[in-house]
Amino acid sequence: MRCLLALLLSCSLGLPAAHAVPDDSPRRTPIVEAVAVATPAVVAIEVEVAVRSPFLLFGQEMSRGEGSGVIVDKDGVVLTNAHVVDGASALTVRLSDGRSFPARVVAVDGPADIAVLKVDGARGLPVLPMADSDDLLLGETVIAIGNPLGLGLTVSTGVVASTARDLPVGDGPVQTWIQTDAAINPGNSGGALIDLEGRLIGINTFIRRDAEGVGFAIPVNRVRKVAADLLAYGEVQLPWLGVTLIDVPGGRRGHPGARTAALVRMVDGRGPAAAAGMVPGDVVLTVDGHRIMSRADLNARLAEKQPGDAVVLGVQRPTGDVSFPVTSARLPAKMGRRVVDQGLGVAFRGVPGGLLAATVEPDGAWARSGLLAGDVLVAVDGDPVSSVDDLVHALDRAIARHRSSIWVTAARGRHRGTIELTF
Repeated sequence: MRCLLALLLSCSLGLPAAHAVPDDSPRRTPIVEAVAVATPAVVAIEVEVAVRSPFLLFGQEMSRGEGSGVIVDKDGVVLTNAHVVDGASALTVRLSDGRSFPARVVAVDGPADIAVLKVDGARGLPVLPMADSDDLLLGETVIAIGNPLGLGLTVSTGVVASTARDLPVGDGPVQTWIQTDAAINPGNSGGALIDLEGRLIGINTFIRRDAEGVGFAIPVNRVRKVAADLLAYGEVQLPWLGVTLIDVPGGRRGHPGARTAALVRMVDGRGPAAAAGMVPGDVVLTVDGHRIMSRADLNARLAEKQPGDAVVLGVQRPTGDVSFPVTSARLPAKMGRRVVDQGLGVAFRGVPGGLLAATVEPDGAWARSGLLAGDVLVAVDGDPVSSVDDLVHALDRAIARHRSSIWVTAARGRHRGTIELTF
């Protein structure tokens, strides 16, 4: 036994350390080299969420979760999935070298499932370079790096199974995803999908629970645009088409089998769609060749583009299908203000907790929705409202997303409710 132990020790002492592997060693495969480039910029994210507990005096306890993220700026900007940080009361970012930093959420876009974090107190961090996800090759080798199951830094490999798989996430909009057979498990969300040059090609997002070896990532080109908008504006800037859309049952306009369809309700006479020849009653079937089944699908496609970009809308009419090249635009100024001044039919006065409907016109949108004078507007689309400017911003955001209604939360005495207000 002592001889065997001595032999093992002598062999182990004779082995070179991992960092001493020669540069020309066949062990240094392209995968090894790519992982070496990328791993310093991939982080684990520890999430604390306050949850209600019937067993504690104050009714709350902390639930902990794990996710992954990617450093994209040396001063501590980290990208991850929105669902990773949903409801977080505290965040900790842990680097591959063992260092940990507190972090905070800067901005989130739920439909795109992208969140921007800022690491506090960090400088000179490693950054993951970005590739062009439009250049992906079907079947090329890719590498997933993240923190699956809270195990810490983990690497898996696979290939690109589809460069453009159109799928919804849960009840969300249909978007285009990179599909891969690289192992992606819970906790990988927000981590990096990289190519053999160590460049970011996507943010790992979700797996199909009913399948093995099927994972998806948000293409980096979409990530880049959405993240830039979130950092610059706090929300995604959508190109405006100059229409309002409503979702209708798929069979209504000859779409057997479709869940829903996006029907043009109104066309702004000064907008891009009117200039292209679109009219109310058109049903939008595709955007740049991608099938859409709802307004949310269309907005998800537009979120990848800049105002001013051209899109091709495939439209169904009773006379047949038509394609419309539409040059999008930035939302004109004061559209939300115009709705407040001319369409809602209500004069507001600021009060603690919201906006009081001081006077109401009987033929305005406020009255048509069943709201009364004396009601207090508390929130719009879930966001608190404390000034008319807040309401104007909410209306601008709705119009930019091709909506003709908002969800208003109003208080009447001690009662509170939420209804849809069509303007």
